[in-house]
Amino acid sequence: MGSGDPTPATDASLQKVITTRQFTFMAFSSSIGAGVLLATYSSLAVGGPASLLISFAVVGFAVWITMCALGELTAAFPVTGSFYEYSVRFISPAWGFSMGWNYVINFLLIVAFELVVMVLCVQYWVPDMRPEYLLPAFIAGLILVNAFGAKWYAELENFFAICKMVVLTSFVIVAIVILSKAVPSDGRSADELGIHLWQRGAFKNGPVGFLYVFMAAGMAYGGTEMLGLTAAECERPEKVMPRACKIVPIRIVWLYLLPILMVGFVLSVPLDPGVITGGISPFVAAMDQAGLHVVGTVFNGIIILSIFSMASASVFASSRALQAISARGMAPAFFAKVKWGHPIWALVLVYIFSLLAFIKAASNGDKIFEWLLALAAGSNYFTWISICVCHIRLRLAIRKKGLDEQEILKWKSPVGIAGSMIAIVVFIFGLAAQIVAGAQSPLPAPPHILSSVLGIIIVFGFWAGYTLVRRHDTYWIPLDQINLQPKEWTGRSGGSSDIESARVEMVDTSTH
Repeated sequence: MGSGDPTPATDASLQKVITTRQFTFMAFSSSIGAGVLLATYSSLAVGGPASLLISFAVVGFAVWITMCALGELTAAFPVTGSFYEYSVRFISPAWGFSMGWNYVINFLLIVAFELVVMVLCVQYWVPDMRPEYLLPAFIAGLILVNAFGAKWYAELENFFAICKMVVLTSFVIVAIVILSKAVPSDGRSADELGIHLWQRGAFKNGPVGFLYVFMAAGMAYGGTEMLGLTAAECERPEKVMPRACKIVPIRIVWLYLLPILMVGFVLSVPLDPGVITGGISPFVAAMDQAGLHVVGTVFNGIIILSIFSMASASVFASSRALQAISARGMAPAFFAKVKWGHPIWALVLVYIFSLLAFIKAASNGDKIFEWLLALAAGSNYFTWISICVCHIRLRLAIRKKGLDEQEILKWKSPVGIAGSMIAIVVFIFGLAAQIVAGAQSPLPAPPHILSSVLGIIIVFGFWAGYTLVRRHDTYWIPLDQINLQPKEWTGRSGGSSDIESARVEMVDTSTH
């Protein structure tokens, strides 16, 4: 083993105060935000209801596989920092460095993205409302929510989770009522609803429309893996992650696929997707078309709460991720400082980045929506691919060393490494689809092609930078050098040599 007194891989300064009950509610809907509540409208207009449903089903299935892989990893090796520490351990220090910064940057920008979307939702009621009047209040709300620590953050997330479950379930019920022609205010005939809407444009804009929708799917499921971070502050991380793996498929069908199926049955989208404003949810638009304006207003209010929840979750994720990579020597050490149970300087940086939302007040500020959507989708696909690769290499390392899986794995993914391989193929397709759709977007004012590849540039930029600076590190850790002893692999809080220490310990373990 490497020299020095080992410390627990989890950081004791981040208190384990999140209960199993809180974690369970968070597993149901904590990361549902603008990706499904708003971005699905333009995707429905561009790709059609069949493209939207199929893409969400395929990506959702792959995300469930990824959560199973993460659950297996977390149960066997519970660590603060979760999946990118697994990248350091099972792939290479350089790739772990890249994945850590990829995740931090992603959620730093997602905070601004969700703030912009909240402004757009308020403008559904008051079109002339200036963003600079609303954003300070929203940012103050985020500061307040996160000021009381992980326990109260989780408690509020439970409330927000219930709101999301209520609004999406209610929409499915109201949509069924609309389809049954039991809404007096809806003057549409039966030929203008249900399967007839699908027959008129199930797959709009052909293959390009289908590929475009994958960007929204990649964004919508983003944050599901955040449960791996949350588990580090949970009372029993080795128990809650396997539970989350069982909840996620229920969540995907109930809160993603059913509402998306029903909105395709009751919402007639305009032929020109360019007339769709970024601030109206397809669920609210469906209520308006049925003449249920009061219901639409209530839905819009709950959707704003739901998006605020995702912004709050992004503050939590980005600050904890930054604290974790800083404690491992991947970022300036002062970001690792924890005071009063908070990663205080990491939070400060997050709130500074939230000010990017004020770009919405500038000329052409609405374009930030498409840019951040594309960046977040690409970042998510890389995160999920890395989790699956770590899972595959864990299993292969166990076999390579001739060890018994039962002695190492506390819980096993039901789909094994074959499932992770399938998920990787789906995510690579999603990345490729994003680039193709960005180059040949059917939107009248498509985002710049750079937005589609920016996430890829960021990931490989950090990887190349680390590789050039630390050339003596292993680019790809051999299977027989992967340390499979969870109590002996440690990250010391705050030293610049933490990644190197981890690498040395991996090599030392392989010689035992």
